[in-house]
Amino acid sequence: MKVSASDPQAVGTGLRALMVVCALAVVSLLYLPLPILDVLKQTHGIDATGMVSSFGFAYAAGFLIFGPLSDRLGRCTVMVAGLLALVGATAVLAVASTSLSLMIGRVLQGLAASSFPPVAIAYLAERGNPRQRVWSVAWMSTAFLSAGLLGQIYGGLVAGPWGLAAAFWPLCLVFTLTAWCLWKKPADTQAGQGLSGFFSNYKAIGNVLADARLRRVYLPAFFLLMCFVAFYMTLDSKLGMQFAQLGISPLMTRGVVAPAFLMPLLVAVVMPKLGPQRTLCAGLVCAATGLALSAWAGAEHLTALLGSSFLFVAGLGISVPSLIARVAGVSDTSVRGLAVSLYTFVLFIGASLGPWLAQQTADMALQDAYLLFSGLLFGCAIYAFTGVKKMPAIVRTG
Repeated sequence: MKVSASDPQAVGTGLRALMVVCALAVVSLLYLPLPILDVLKQTHGIDATGMVSSFGFAYAAGFLIFGPLSDRLGRCTVMVAGLLALVGATAVLAVASTSLSLMIGRVLQGLAASSFPPVAIAYLAERGNPRQRVWSVAWMSTAFLSAGLLGQIYGGLVAGPWGLAAAFWPLCLVFTLTAWCLWKKPADTQAGQGLSGFFSNYKAIGNVLADARLRRVYLPAFFLLMCFVAFYMTLDSKLGMQFAQLGISPLMTRGVVAPAFLMPLLVAVVMPKLGPQRTLCAGLVCAATGLALSAWAGAEHLTALLGSSFLFVAGLGISVPSLIARVAGVSDTSVRGLAVSLYTFVLFIGASLGPWLAQQTADMALQDAYLLFSGLLFGCAIYAFTGVKKMPAIVRTG
């Protein structure tokens, strides 16, 4: 991808690649402590709520702050300041020793981390030719999805033997390098509004939610990761013992679907032809079908169940970049940061409610729970499909 030297706002391939790596590192912070929760409970008296939920809710809430803020101050300004704040919060967290300091540190870390994903998406969606924009979204989506698996693997391999600090310091280097490269970029052309009247930005939320095209993004986004989290919690609770007897760990049940996280790269090829809305529908149907087949396989056909889980996660890999492209394509430039922030907020609020969904279906048979999850995503596919004929098939790059 060649970048015109006459365009100071252009983003080179190297910076795009670095931002993808940074996105992977940022989102991995949510999942990194999961493999060592038992150790943290014994050594510091802090549980999953303190290490995961405290980060997750601050992370989701921060999306509603930094996206709109970037509309007024500029994308680079917000990303640079946010990444430097993330380095500070992560450094403090690396030396924390009490449960209270760990929990406060995770809240601050989650809030600072939320400054990067929605702003980076909006930043890359506004720069380059249509092909570059589609591929940027595809690679960012791949980073966001694969962080759920790679973050846990990294945490287990590094934080397990050597502690959280050993896992945090390399990530700080990634954040610092990315902030430095973004700092060297010229000021954004949309910057200059300042903080005056900042809260008036939120008046546009009603207009954003009133847009039927965006509602067909937000509703599927809400249920997508909710079903993903509930799927694996249900799998672990109901079939964990059976898998363990076969020598299959929970991490291995997730590892078999790792190639499915590359689906956003395939989406980058087909989306310009089908359009994001049709691609989204295909992804939702794929995910719902994977859940339905998982229900059919059940505990009697574990190999088929794992194969069906691959189809389910592949559907997620198709849906996520389609959702991002749709938000970036139909939202006005003046509120794109807000629109993307609402999308990421809804996405991670849904993920945070995944354990609740798993608890509500705990008394159901595995097959019935998976059929329920499948029905939710099929309903989302139908809702998304109802607007296809009203929308152009091309990706709007506005």
